[in-house]
Amino acid sequence: MPTLSLQHRIELVSGPATEPLTLSEVKNQLRIEHDDEDILIARLIQAAIDYVDVTGTLGKAMITQTWGEWIAPNPGTVTLSLGPIQSVSAIKYYDADNALQTDTLSNYYVLGRPGKTIIKPKSGQNWPTVFVRDDAIKIEYVVGYGDTARTVPQTIRHGLMMLIGHWYENRENELIGTTSKTLPHGFAALMDFERGSWYG
Repeated sequence: MPTLSLQHRIELVSGPATEPLTLSEVKNQLRIEHDDEDILIARLIQAAIDYVDVTGTLGKAMITQTWGEWIAPNPGTVTLSLGPIQSVSAIKYYDADNALQTDTLSNYYVLGRPGKTIIKPKSGQNWPTVFVRDDAIKIEYVVGYGDTARTVPQTIRHGLMMLIGHWYENRENELIGTTSKTLPHGFAALMDFERGSWYG
């Protein structure tokens, strides 16, 4: 899970339009030809996505989605906490009257690469004058590998398949998402190829 300072808080602005795996893909992987357990399998798919995506074990977003990161006044250079970053869409702030405003995005440099992106005011520009509060500034940005499941690295998709299959086969004696002991062998190694942070 990404480590945020006490002055950073993240929130989902708009979620992904699709999922990295479909029900039919997972059923094919599990060699299930009937529909009797579709509700269970769909629940396991969602649990696996929640366990891995964004603030989960992967530390990155899989499918395109928008997040907001709240920061304190006068932050200097800001390193965005999530990735892979596609674009920065807005910088908002609470003005001196504690009313939410939108700043001019072109006043800022957005530098780096998808896995590590920083934002800072351009020469001659400053962060806006804000109301004194810990969440005075909000940076909204788009993250994810792409808009479709096929843009997600196959290592991640296969790791999800392994996790779902493990939970499906061990539903009576597993507590989902408690410790690494509940994870199938090889899952962590697959996540390591793309992981944005460690978990434990």
